Amino acid sequence: MVFLDFALNRVILELRYEEAFIYWDTCGSINLAIKAQFPSWKWDKTTTELSVFKEISKRLELTFNITNIKFVQDQIESLNQFKIASKEITPIIISRLNIAKFTRIGNRYIFVYPLKDIEQGAELIKKNKLIQISEEKLKIFGDDSHKSSYVIYLKNGDKQFRIELTTIERVEEAGIENINEKYFPKYGLRFDMDFSINAKIQANDFSLEDYIQSNYKFLENNLTQLVR
Repeated sequence: MVFLDFALNRVILELRYEEAFIYWDTCGSINLAIKAQFPSWKWDKTTTELSVFKEISKRLELTFNITNIKFVQDQIESLNQFKIASKEITPIIISRLNIAKFTRIGNRYIFVYPLKDIEQGAELIKKNKLIQISEEKLKIFGDDSHKSSYVIYLKNGDKQFRIELTTIERVEEAGIENINEKYFPKYGLRFDMDFSINAKIQANDFSLEDYIQSNYKFLENNLTQLVR
């Protein structure tokens, strides 16, 4: 098992801020600015709750509203487009919403590792050293009880980490063809990690590109150790 065996299924960046009530007055100008500066991003919809843009060819989606901005990308071959989008589009939104500080910055990565069967995944989770549960305590739930998944929360000052490890099985549905086995294997082990900073941070001084890259580098160096 090496890092390159894992497919990056989804990456998310969420920027939270105190209520920007000016959203309803400036949403239109924000939409026009994004359309003008980034023509490949297609406007999808705008409601009183949120505005949505999509970059279909890159499987990228942007939403923003009164309390947060969110970038999502699926089936990622390279993080470059994700980093560029967050770096270049975010200033357009926060400048027009008068956002001076973020109250939370979250960056989530979901990887999938292919398995030959569910039992292989269950065995990996059972042996995982990040969380140790004694066989004696497991037997409280029955002789055949074992860890089938787990979620762990860690904290270091303003930084928080959420890790989830679970087995997955693709549900076959009639009419769905051309499934990309790399991202949607028949059986898989899903590793889901969310990095977050829960503090007031100067929006204009924070490098989103560096934050995304440092989190990815952490996973590149440590993911296989966290799974084993």
